[in-house]
Formats: sequence, C-alpha cells, structure tokens
Amino acid sequence: MKPRLASIHLPERFHGPMRFGRRWRGHELALRLVQLALLVVVAAVGARLIAAAVTFGTRAVANFFGA
Repeated sequence: MKPRLASIHLPERFHGPMRFGRRWRGHELALRLVQLALLVVVAAVGARLIAAAVTFGTRAVANFFGA
C-alpha cells in the first residue's frame, strides 16, 4: 500500500469555525464550553482508569514476588 499524505487543508477542518447551520449561529461560545467540559470529563475518567490499571498491575507484581 502506498502511504497517503494528509491534505494541507486538514488543520482547517479542526481549527476553523464550527459549522452547525443557522439554528446554532451565535452559540459558538456555549458549544465550545460544552466541548471543553466534555474533554475535561473524558480526561478525568481516562486518568482514573489508567491509575487503577497501574495500581492493579503493581499489586499483581508485588503479590507475584511474595511481598
């Protein structure tokens, strides 16, 4: 398979203005705040899952070596 390079316009799709249509016009700030809140929630849940996995792994290794 030939590698496909990303388009030079790819960043514009993610960092440009949001396009939700006329119904959401004027609510961009509120939508960005909701997006930020969701990002924080997902990051917190992910951090807790990673911390739990590390703790579980550490205990498993400690029990394996008889500590």
